[in-house]
Amino acid sequence: MGNRQLPLREVAALAFSSMIAAGCTSTKDCYVSSECDMYGQPMCNTGTCDPCRSSGQSNSWWPWSRNYYPPSRYPIPDVMPLGSILRSHWHVMETNGEAADFVIYRNEFVDNSSELTPYGRDHIAEIAARMPSAPFPVLVQRGINNADPELDQIRREVVVRVLADLGNSDAERRTFVSQPYGNGLNSMEAEQDYATFRNIRNAGQNNGGQ
Repeated sequence: MGNRQLPLREVAALAFSSMIAAGCTSTKDCYVSSECDMYGQPMCNTGTCDPCRSSGQSNSWWPWSRNYYPPSRYPIPDVMPLGSILRSHWHVMETNGEAADFVIYRNEFVDNSSELTPYGRDHIAEIAARMPSAPFPVLVQRGINNADPELDQIRREVVVRVLADLGNSDAERRTFVSQPYGNGLNSMEAEQDYATFRNIRNAGQNNGGQ
């Protein structure tokens, strides 16, 4: 009887019960030390790790346990925050769009004169209100093919005078005769773009109603 060999199942049960008595519930997942990996191996060269050392928590092997994935084992990589790279691209586009708000176009003057249209007067009042807090120059679009430089200069002087009267003392040095940042559209191009916009908008409304 003293030499009776235990069945393999009983040997495994005794080994598992000894692990529980030591505070472990798994042969590979039982650990608490942040210096050990999930197999009980050291993660650095500063010493050795005991997979059952100072465990004492029977649920440390469960995936949802705080001891299963200690923060020190999986440091957050040093990467750019989500969306930060694209954000800089959109910011440049937005800045360029705001700069275009400070362009006074030819159609904001009455025919071939220096008189501002009603829309032109509203636009220049908006520019005057934004100039103190914006760094953009004020551009007066020159005539087609620079056909009448004298008229362009007269229009610039009118714009400078109006902006100065509205409280912008730096209007003289910030106002220029120039081409706008983007080329304008002719009637056919504008009609095509408008039709494309309508089609996209109608398609979005139809999809939203389904």
